[in-house]
Amino acid sequence: MKGMLSSIAGLCVMASFAALADCINDSNGKTVCGAGQCEADLYGKVFCAKAGGGALRDRYGKVLCGIGRCEIDSHGKIWCSKEPGGGAARDPVGTVKCLAGCDEAAAEVCKAAE
Repeated sequence: MKGMLSSIAGLCVMASFAALADCINDSNGKTVCGAGQCEADLYGKVFCAKAGGGALRDRYGKVLCGIGRCEIDSHGKIWCSKEPGGGAARDPVGTVKCLAGCDEAAAEVCKAAE
């Protein structure tokens, strides 16, 4: 019974990462997919985060990614959870709070979609 519960828990985690995978259309109308969340930059080039990660476009049109899901604070900075699949939310004051803590999003964490 214990092994069965562990298997079910493992499947739930894998399903939650699969649910975070993303497909969007690039500037040519081609559908591209990534393991994590995807976003198009100012020029329509699509970038994606790794599985469980977030991707958002900053105020300059550049795509920034994180290990977990991301949110934009009241100053326009993008913050992401330090944990794959971890959530991020902005509080009423505009501060971002993340599961397992926050890291600032970075372009280096993104991968160009193929």
